[in-house]
Amino acid sequence: MADNEEYERRKKAVFDGMSKRGKDRILRIGYENWDPFEEPKDPRERIFSSASLKAGALVQEYLGSAGIAGESAVVHKELFELCRGLLQADRRAEIIVDFCAWLRKRTGRD
Repeated sequence: MADNEEYERRKKAVFDGMSKRGKDRILRIGYENWDPFEEPKDPRERIFSSASLKAGALVQEYLGSAGIAGESAVVHKELFELCRGLLQADRRAEIIVDFCAWLRKRTGRD
């Protein structure tokens, strides 16, 4: 019980020391859901996860098969992010793909 009280006291102290903008961000996600003592995520996880490795391979395969292997790094990055999102069942990526399909049909490019 004392540990929980100490945690809440320290959490409130961190929150009270934040700027208004920082506090607003925390309140948007929910103060009760916020853990100021959480270990930061390892950036290598994002780069070397199985979804990232598979997405990279799929994007390379697509660019090669479509004959656009020399496309810009920006296009490669966007395709990689979209593919990784789809492999991880990210709702944002699924909405983008659904929109693209809808737009093709809507503009008669099907």
